[in-house]
Amino acid sequence: MKQQLLHLAERLRASFWVIPAIMMAAAILFAQGFLSIDRHWNVEQLPGLGWLQLRDPDSARALLSAVASSTITVAGTVFSITTVALTLASNQFGPRLVRNFIRDRGTQISLGIFLSTFVYALLVMRGIDTSGPRHHHTLAVSFALLMALACIAYLIYFIHNVAQSIQIDNITFEINREFRNALDTIYPADDCRNPRTCRRDIRDIPLADDRLQVRANKEGYIQRIDNRKLIAWACEHQCTVRLKIHPGAFLYHWGSIATVHNPPRNIDSQAIAEAIQGAITLGAQPTAEQDVIFSVRQLAQIAVRALSPGINDPFTAYTCIDRLVDGIGIILQRPALPNCFHDDDQNLRLVTTELNFADVLAAALDEIREYGRDSGVVMRHLCSALIALAEICSRKEEQQALRQLIQRLQEDCEISLKDRFDVAAIQKQLSKMRSELE
Repeated sequence: MKQQLLHLAERLRASFWVIPAIMMAAAILFAQGFLSIDRHWNVEQLPGLGWLQLRDPDSARALLSAVASSTITVAGTVFSITTVALTLASNQFGPRLVRNFIRDRGTQISLGIFLSTFVYALLVMRGIDTSGPRHHHTLAVSFALLMALACIAYLIYFIHNVAQSIQIDNITFEINREFRNALDTIYPADDCRNPRTCRRDIRDIPLADDRLQVRANKEGYIQRIDNRKLIAWACEHQCTVRLKIHPGAFLYHWGSIATVHNPPRNIDSQAIAEAIQGAITLGAQPTAEQDVIFSVRQLAQIAVRALSPGINDPFTAYTCIDRLVDGIGIILQRPALPNCFHDDDQNLRLVTTELNFADVLAAALDEIREYGRDSGVVMRHLCSALIALAEICSRKEEQQALRQLIQRLQEDCEISLKDRFDVAAIQKQLSKMRSELE
């Protein structure tokens, strides 16, 4: 249940309309509440509040009309600026970055406050009563003025926020923060290891020969896998589930999801398939919820576009390489992801497919290496960052992955680079990396 709520929160966070809709609903409640207060109490008669008094209902309506018309006009301008920013981000940094701009809380709140002020002014203007002997509407109109002043402040903030959000350093910082949050969630720290989990080679795991293949019933990107639900189901039916997929991968509608070893005989295969499929959430696009590669690919895409001949911006590539290597360093300093999950009696209930270090390294640097192999300055910066990574690489599997990357860099250097200075400098850096891995 907790994971489902977190998934729902992630989807709502990526929706552009949620915050404005909540703020407009609050504006409706405030409008009805302040009008009700004005009908029962004369607020301007309170000590010190006489200056809030309005002369007649027509003046109040004119003021509210000015507030409503101006805020809806500015809201259209905010929409236009947001559209321009999204277009610029998509063209300059790639379509994957549009999601980050939509998720920006500052933009959502700025749009929401203009729309909610417009809705509030309309409702208060409609609710002003001129038929009775008393026409008190001071509190409702004064709050409309307060919201108008807040709109002015948020307009200035919105322009500042848009100017900041399209700067590459801020973009990579936000992606890196999401990357680190995903690492902290997915990769366990030393002090939170679970004795019921461990990592083993799949070939060494004893699994029963009696098995049932479970296949997908639809296609999509795997956004979330509820391991707890699968473990609970396997414990209930005394079997073992081996997943063949991982978050972030694309699942074909005929693809194999899992193998159930010692499947229960009291339920049919269709019910077993539905139980396994119910623990897997598919979507039209990947998310960063359980997928470390998601943020990695965002940074790599920015770097690749920066290295294209049309842009030719190696400094942006430097920033992306630094952020990527920093995140990869966290993986090196954390224990390897567990892939075996047991119940309280140490019976194996779930075997997952986890990305290894070589997969993460390839997703982060393969495209950058491919498109930057002709640039000596980019290759030197990449090798310099990898030297720092080699210093903290201690596990054999990860050292082997780095050695394979060094070999590919060596071949790229020999084939693509023509400048003798660049070749000599990179050869020296590669030698230092090899010595760090010994």
